Amino acid sequence: MALKLTARDHYELGVIDEIVPEPAGGAHADPEQSARALGSALVKNLRELERLSPAELVRQRWEKYLKMGQFTEG
Repeated sequence: MALKLTARDHYELGVIDEIVPEPAGGAHADPEQSARALGSALVKNLRELERLSPAELVRQRWEKYLKMGQFTEG
């Protein structure tokens, strides 16, 4: 896919940190399970971020954003 619009593409490019899996049939098939999975992912990631100092959080964000869009052919 040339536009790189899939979740996997965004993950590999570093745009997103995690892919939250959908239930079988998609999120619309089981919205409650989807909400639980998303809630769990949010809590897990927020707990990890809470451990960082503000300066470290800013540093990591800068590094992440500077890398976005960079790729190597190979």
